[in-house]
Amino acid sequence: MYLELTDIVVLTLLILVVLAWWNLQDVRQRAFHHAERHCKKLNLQLLDSNVALKLSGFKRAPNGILTPLFICAFEFSATGDDRYEGSIHMLGKRLAKIDVPPHRMSETLH
Repeated sequence: MYLELTDIVVLTLLILVVLAWWNLQDVRQRAFHHAERHCKKLNLQLLDSNVALKLSGFKRAPNGILTPLFICAFEFSATGDDRYEGSIHMLGKRLAKIDVPPHRMSETLH
């Protein structure tokens, strides 16, 4: 069986799509763990056990390499009766920053 050039190109593109999807899942999973830790640190409840991943563009990393910037949205609750949306900025697979909007504090302190 011989492979033609179009077969090789299609196979290469398919492999690149799978690798990109795999990489996005890794970024999303890392963002979720950052959100989980941050919510726990602030005594907040992470809602829906999920983060929404969106490519925001490209930015230079501290090492000078142009890197994709992902903004991941997550929802949390401070009292159990409310819902707020925070965001995580991931520069490649690294955490750049976490934004949590002003929210109501729970009445019980731990």
